[in-house]
Amino acid sequence: MTNRYSRLLDAWRREKQSGDLQALPDNFFGEMTEYLAEIRGENRMLDKTSLKGRITEKEQVNAERLLKELSSARLRKIVEAELDRVAIAGSSLTQVERSFLSDLRSLLMSHEGRLKDILMGRVPQVDAKPPQKAGLKVVRFLQAVPAIMGIDMKTYGPFKPEDVVSLPVENAENLIRRGIAKEVEISE
Repeated sequence: MTNRYSRLLDAWRREKQSGDLQALPDNFFGEMTEYLAEIRGENRMLDKTSLKGRITEKEQVNAERLLKELSSARLRKIVEAELDRVAIAGSSLTQVERSFLSDLRSLLMSHEGRLKDILMGRVPQVDAKPPQKAGLKVVRFLQAVPAIMGIDMKTYGPFKPEDVVSLPVENAENLIRRGIAKEVEISE
C-alpha cells in the first residue's frame, strides 16, 4: 500500500468517524488527483492478469471510491454546518472547499433575500440569467497548475501557461474566477 493511499484511507476513516469536519492539508485534493493520475497510468502499462496488475487495479478502484466518499461526506458536513449557521474552522477546509463555501454562502444569502421579500409581501426578484449549460468550456491557462479533479471525477492536467483545454463548466468557471485561466470564445 502506498503512502498516499494510506493518507487517503486515514482521512476517509477520520471523516467517517467524526461528526465534525476534519482538517485536511490545503493541497490534499491536488495531491490525490496526482496520485490517481499516476495509478491510472501505471494500470494502463501493467498486464491485468499479473498479480501486480490486479493489485494496482484494485488499489485504483478503492482509491477512487474512498475519494468520492470522502468528498461527499465533507460536502454534506459543510452544507449542513452552513444551513445550521455553525462556524467551520477555515483550517479544516481545503482551498477547493473554501471556494465552494464562498459560492454556497452567496447562494444562501440570495435565497434568504428572496424569502424575506416574500414574507414582506413583495414579489422576489429573480435573476434573468440563462441556466448554466452543462458540458465543457474551453479555457487558456495563465499560469502552471498541477493536475485537478474535475466535477465529473476525471483527472485533468497538469497544465502549463498558455495550454488551451476543455474542462467541465463548473471547474472552468472556478479557475476563471480565481484568475488562473481565461475563457476562450469559440465561434460556430
